[in-house]
Amino acid sequence: MPAGSSRFARSAAIRSAISDGDRLYAVHYEQARHRRAERGAAEREAQRPVFTAGGQKFTDDRWNAVHGRWKNETDGLCWPCLDAQCERAEVERVARRRAEEEAAVRAEAKVNRPRGIFRRR
Repeated sequence: MPAGSSRFARSAAIRSAISDGDRLYAVHYEQARHRRAERGAAEREAQRPVFTAGGQKFTDDRWNAVHGRWKNETDGLCWPCLDAQCERAEVERVARRRAEEEAAVRAEAKVNRPRGIFRRR
């Protein structure tokens, strides 16, 4: 009997060591996963660009809107700066259109002006 009980004790010890090893592996795996997640977050934060006008880091919304698409001249602007840029561009476009219309009216008035002594064409 002593030989059988020692065999049983050894197999119980082996089972215990195996389950302890499984628990140890699970703990180490969870710690490694947590460290990888922290490292990935730090790398992503380091790659996050800075606003050209304000000098602050991009917000998550703005970074997701800009990241992964073709480059644009307004990519370096935050939302408020982007809105202000769009408003300025709209005002400039309206002013340019008015100037072109006024220039066209002046040119047309110059062409239709009567000429000569008796103001005939």
